[in-house]
Amino acid sequence: MCTPSSLLGAIVLAAGLLAAPVGAVQVAVGSGSGLAGQTVDVALTVSNTTGLAIRSVQFDVTYNGNLVSAADVIEAGTLAGTAGWSDASFDVDIISAPTRRLRVATAGTNALSGAGTLLLLRFVISPTQLTANSALLTLSALEFNEGTPNDTTSNGTITISATPIITVSPDQGTVVRGNTLAFNVFGSVAAPVTWATTNPAIATVNGSGVLTGVAPGAVRVFAVDNAGRRDTTDADILVRGMSLTAGPASVFVGNSVEVPVTVSSLTGLGIRAGQCTVTFPAGRMTVTGVSTPPGTLLSGYGPVGFSSDLTSCTFDFAGTSDLAGAGVLCYLQVTAGTIAGGVTLNVTQALFNELLPALTTNNTLTITGLPTLTIAPDNVTLLAGETRQFTVSGSATAPLTWSVLDPTIGTISPTGLFTAVKGGVTRVSIVDAVGANDLNTAVNVFDFRATLDTVSAPPGATVHLVMESDRALDPLQVFSVQAVATFSPTHLSAVANPGSGMIGAWVPQVLTQFPVAGRVELTAAGPAPLAGGAVMHALQFTISPAAPPGIDIPVVFASLLCNEGSPLPQLGNGLIRVRTTVDVPASGITGLELSAPRPNPVRGATRLEFTLPSGPLPVRLAIYGADGRLVRALLEAPMPAGPGTVVWDGADARGAPAPAGLYFARLDTASGSRSRRLAVIR
Repeated sequence: MCTPSSLLGAIVLAAGLLAAPVGAVQVAVGSGSGLAGQTVDVALTVSNTTGLAIRSVQFDVTYNGNLVSAADVIEAGTLAGTAGWSDASFDVDIISAPTRRLRVATAGTNALSGAGTLLLLRFVISPTQLTANSALLTLSALEFNEGTPNDTTSNGTITISATPIITVSPDQGTVVRGNTLAFNVFGSVAAPVTWATTNPAIATVNGSGVLTGVAPGAVRVFAVDNAGRRDTTDADILVRGMSLTAGPASVFVGNSVEVPVTVSSLTGLGIRAGQCTVTFPAGRMTVTGVSTPPGTLLSGYGPVGFSSDLTSCTFDFAGTSDLAGAGVLCYLQVTAGTIAGGVTLNVTQALFNELLPALTTNNTLTITGLPTLTIAPDNVTLLAGETRQFTVSGSATAPLTWSVLDPTIGTISPTGLFTAVKGGVTRVSIVDAVGANDLNTAVNVFDFRATLDTVSAPPGATVHLVMESDRALDPLQVFSVQAVATFSPTHLSAVANPGSGMIGAWVPQVLTQFPVAGRVELTAAGPAPLAGGAVMHALQFTISPAAPPGIDIPVVFASLLCNEGSPLPQLGNGLIRVRTTVDVPASGITGLELSAPRPNPVRGATRLEFTLPSGPLPVRLAIYGADGRLVRALLEAPMPAGPGTVVWDGADARGAPAPAGLYFARLDTASGSRSRRLAVIR
């Protein structure tokens, strides 16, 4: 092919180049439009050329080569064709990506005449340009007769319209045989749409685009609309024979659980072997084995192999008959770690008969922190022989196990009933079935209760403050006592009284000291243990004549050491109430009193009379055994000041007659305690 410039030169020389009149010719590239892949002819038009002796033309047109491409230059039916010019020569070169340049030259022996389409420029729109766009056609370097006449140029445009297409979605997918997957078609859809698959033996699709898996394999789905537009999925739609997932399951931290491995129906697939691998984060759980209990598909089927490491486990099986049905294939035996939260169980492999992969679904093992349990009461004080019911709150999982850290101090029943045995400090523990637990703060057990009296007396009087035991001390084998009482010395002073109560039996091994004002110390020992109950000793005090009536002087029972530490007493403080003679009850009673039971010994019932120095006071009057155990509470209520009477019918808390033996009646108030011994005979 000759170049446009050489062709033009030859034609001009042959024609002799007649002189042409000078004038401006208007030249324009027209416009066109089309769809992807279509051919568009664009007119190159000129204004009136008559008399201008135009016998040749050359020009360039630049355009976006990604959008359109130049295909031809057409003379038929144009001014150049009417003038009998030779076929135009043209070529295309690259200026810079994506810009292309069409170079055109044509000439003839006859001059052009008239106005209109000089040539037609043929372009093809890129088949990949499916969306709307436009390509600018820029006219440049135009010359008539190598320069004469002059010209003015204007550019053109090819408008690219959006191409009507349809698109099938989704473009890929996986479905288990017997299950469905819905497809849709989008775009310029002309209804109705016809659906089909490439292999109906693998999967079928109905008129609504719903695919149903038939057998293991792969197909593609395509749709054709009423206008003949067609689209096919770009990737295969996989049909799996079965699905498999591990989980879900939940477990408390540190506990074990069986995680189900579940499959869809295996019927008709001829499955006789399989292998599955499950992965999980390191440190979150441990898989210790596989179980196939009755009810699982592998129960009694054949040997199951197993292996595991810190992040995965694999099991495989084989048998001689076809597996059938759906449900739990087997269980993974899992022990949870100590970190709460969800653990992803990722099934990375599930292959049956070495050829059929399953559609796998990841699932979750939820590890839950142990519930918070709380024992009540948290801190409790008891006397030996007393009981206290403990309870637990929180999400406890039965069965519950109660225990005591030091069972020599107390015992506890399976229902949480604690029984104090001897003095000391211990703690109660609870553990539930999943390992949730709690310890209370303390259970303080005392072997007996020793209290100082409460008395009322006028200024200047000398009073005896009784030290009492709530029970017989014989079983406790007390051979020595060291006691300290403190008080305010402003209106009170202590004086010796060595010979009273059970301790008085140890005279002369009783030493009362007054090391400083406001403190009295008692040290006593004897060859025989203290015997009996009630009054242990009495401390004697003198109230200052200047003490103002109406004040109360506490006497603090600061310490009581028996046998250098055992048995362990619970202490109750005393009180000296300074009152005028008018304030002291006319009966002459100067403090809390519990009279001797009448009758005593007791065959049936007995009267217990008491007097309260003030009121109302919370009062508890109860019967205890010689060993300190509570037999029956007779009175638990606020009572006014003055006398009161309670009758004990000789029965215990259950209503059964109390066995013959030694008992104690004990009166407890905020003002102090009193005890009386009584005997029951049958």
